[in-house]
This record gives sequence, structure tokens and C-alpha cells, in this order.
Amino acid sequence: MKNKDWIFYLMLVCSAIFWGSSFIFTKRLLLSATPVCIVFARLVVASLFFLIISLLFFRKEMKIKRKDLWTLVCFSFFEPFLYFIFETYSLLHCDASVVSIIVATIPIATAFLSLFYFKENFSKLNLLGVFCTFIGIFVLLFPSFKDASASTLGVLLAFGAVLASVGYTFHLRKFPEHYNPIVTVTYQNMIGLALFTPLIFILNDSQSLDNQLISLFSAPNIYCIIPLAIFCSAMAFMFYLQGMRRFGIGKACIFTNLIPIVTAILSFFILQEDFPLYKILGIIIVIVGIFLVQKKKVPNNNLC
Repeated sequence: MKNKDWIFYLMLVCSAIFWGSSFIFTKRLLLSATPVCIVFARLVVASLFFLIISLLFFRKEMKIKRKDLWTLVCFSFFEPFLYFIFETYSLLHCDASVVSIIVATIPIATAFLSLFYFKENFSKLNLLGVFCTFIGIFVLLFPSFKDASASTLGVLLAFGAVLASVGYTFHLRKFPEHYNPIVTVTYQNMIGLALFTPLIFILNDSQSLDNQLISLFSAPNIYCIIPLAIFCSAMAFMFYLQGMRRFGIGKACIFTNLIPIVTAILSFFILQEDFPLYKILGIIIVIVGIFLVQKKKVPNNNLC
């Protein structure tokens, strides 16, 4: 392992922890508001927070070249905007376990994108690790998956979320690396906010919207919105961007399969949900898979 690789591995793990914890915060906020209003509120806070940081410390780095603006708009459109819409509405037609299994195929799709389009170095062992993480997620969710219900529309919407995630990664990979990641995420959140703003007015009448936003920005909900915004909507993407630049999109994306593990562990401690043996087995399989994905080939001249 290179001297600084552990820092980027830590960033990717932290991004998974932040995204995994978002389900816990969101579950509590859903008692007070709709998913669209929750995302809108967290994007408002994230945009303001990181815009202030960017203006204070990275003002000179905030200029985006005209040729790069389209790429920036594209990956911001795919995620958080398009991905959220597909994932949220797929849950209206499918059980969460079905959607989770379909979403768990994102690293597989991304691995093939990185292998065949971006020509990133992927060994057979790495590909085995990618499929291993998917099997681990399946084991983790199997008891709820086997009795789950799903419609064709719901399945198609869930795969729409997969394609949106791949589209996000594709355009993010094309975005020049010389831009500061804090500035990049600031613009991503601001564009996402601009896209969600008309949507909340379409889906909510003014009275309902006022009531939801007042509830979201009052205690105790504000203590869920702030970490959702700062850690899950901003820092997680920033850490993921850094990890992707270091290891490539295929090997970075595989860390997203840690998200259901984080959610399961936090649900056990915070929501007092069960943590049976099959979940432990699924976690072990996912971790082994991630290890295999990061495994590098040993050069022939180093072999004895």
C-alpha cells in the first residue's frame, strides 16, 4: 500500500458511513415531511454551508471554465436529482429490500464502465470481489427479500436509479481533477437545489410546504437536518470524489456497498432492530469482497 492510500481508503469508508447514517436521520424526518421536502431542506443547508466556506477560503478557485460547465451540470443532474427521484418512487411500488438489492448492482455496473470505457486496471480477482460484495448484500437482505413484493414499474424505476448513479459516476470521472473538491461539491449541491426547487412547488401546495419546512427547521428535526446536509449531502460526496480520483471509479464505487452495513449496525444501536447471524455473515462477505477489489496484482519480477 502506498504511504497515503490509507487516507483515501478512510475517506471512502467515511463516505459510506455518512450515507449509511442518512437512512436513520431520514427515517425520523419522514414523520414530519415528504422525501422531496427533506432533500430540499438538506440541500439548502448544505449549499449555504459550503458556499460560505468556498467564498471564505477558496474564492479564487470557484471559477469554472465554460467547457467544463456542461459536465458539472450533468453529474449534478444525475445525482442527487435524478437518482433520488428514481429511488424514492421505486419504493412506492416495491419493498425496500427489492430496491436495495437492485441498487446493490451499482458497483457491478460501474466496474464494467471503468473496465471497458475508462480502461482502468481490473484483475479477475477484483471482479470476483465486486460480485462477492453483491452476494454479501443479498445475504444481508435475504430474509426480507424472499417475501417481498415488487411491480414491473417499481423494478424499472429502481434500475433507473442504477443508471442514474452510473451516469453520475461517468460524468464525474470526466470532470477535471484540478478543481477543488469542496468547490465541486458546493456547485453540485447548488445545482441540485435549483433542480429540486420547482419540484417541491409542483408536488406540494403552499400551506403544506410551509408546515413541512417549519417542522423540519425546528427542534428536534433540525438536529437531523444539519448532519444530513453537512455530512451526507456534502462531505460524503467530497470524500467519494477524492477516493475516485485516487483509485478509479470501479474500486471507489465498491465502497458504497458498505452503506447497508452501516445502516444495519446503526439500526441495531439506535433503533433497537435485530442483528441476527445472517447479517453478520453478509457483512463478512461484503468486507471480503471489498478487500478483493482493492487487491493489486503482484508483478512477476517480485515473485520468488
